Amino acid sequence: MNGLAKVFEGEPRTDITVEAGRTTINVALRHLRPFDAQSADDMASLLAVAAVGVAGWISYEAMTVTAPAIGFFLGGLCGRPFMQQKIRHVAQVTATVKFTENAIWLKKIKKAPSWEPEQEWQKFDRSHEHRFVLYQHDKAQAEKDEIDYQVRTKPGLRVARYYGESYYVVLEYLGQRFDVAEVMGQRRASAILDRLSFCDKYMDSLTDARKRLPIRPEDEWPGPSGSIPQ
Repeated sequence: MNGLAKVFEGEPRTDITVEAGRTTINVALRHLRPFDAQSADDMASLLAVAAVGVAGWISYEAMTVTAPAIGFFLGGLCGRPFMQQKIRHVAQVTATVKFTENAIWLKKIKKAPSWEPEQEWQKFDRSHEHRFVLYQHDKAQAEKDEIDYQVRTKPGLRVARYYGESYYVVLEYLGQRFDVAEVMGQRRASAILDRLSFCDKYMDSLTDARKRLPIRPEDEWPGPSGSIPQ
């Protein structure tokens, strides 16, 4: 199991348990959604402007440039990337996928702006046709059209892409789409997809191995009971 645990190191966090000979894999899909990323960036910009404003107010009240005023001014001017990174980190949410030999269990996060997980687990029979895939975000094209329009009408305008850089991690089950996570960043989305696909294949290997275990002597070799296998 130590070797297997090493395979599952890193993100997304994956825990493996074995009880009564049955293996369960829990995968915690911590990720940033595009809506939350945009909200975090807006908050970072607002804090930066507020810091510069506080610096101006301190200087006005003191009728001179003070050390606190300089600190607030530099913080607002240069600290936005740091604040953006920290707020984005706090804004991440975690969906959970659980694998057993017979089923896939899914607990998603409610749609943004909610950060709460759904109350009920969704259960899917692993014996039915299924696979994990990535879908481009539904709002990606609309965002692209809006950005193209802004660039044409306001040359030199800097724009940020959120939905164009985002993907749905999806469970396709019996031809139906079930969204697992709404992920900003292709690298993170691909890492989640690879981990879920690997977990699913690993559970397949356990199931296949269990099916091959002989229950009776005649299951292991042909011929009458008690005969010597050739």
